[in-house]
Amino acid sequence: MKKLLMIAAIFSLTFATAFAQRENPRKMPSSEERAEKSAERLAERLELTEAQKKQVYELNLQTAEARKAQMEARRNELKQNREAHKTQMEAILSPEQVEKWNELREENRKRGAEMRKGNEERRKQFRKGGPHKKGSRHDGPRASHRERS
Repeated sequence: MKKLLMIAAIFSLTFATAFAQRENPRKMPSSEERAEKSAERLAERLELTEAQKKQVYELNLQTAEARKAQMEARRNELKQNREAHKTQMEAILSPEQVEKWNELREENRKRGAEMRKGNEERRKQFRKGGPHKKGSRHDGPRASHRERS
């Protein structure tokens, strides 16, 4: 009985921890934070003066802001293209075909979400030093070649 209660408690704690981790997704740093961190690393490694460090920060910030604007413009362009494609497809298809097509699209969205979830699990595994440890089947022929040199 005690063992059963202990197993249930461990299972509950494990489940609660996993659920809590999902509730707190990683926060993406702002452009300013990334620029500051990058400038700090370079200042340390390259022994930058304070003036150089400030210039590097400003350059990194400008680059990050420009990249952000480009990404937003690209996102808008893609959205417009999707909408135009959808409108053109609906003009080509019959109402019954449009209904089936929408169902197919929804199935594909769900399948894609499942695949992304699986990819996330694989990334976590690799971050933890998963299958690519020395001696795994993923080392491949080049791994043995590097060891010989």
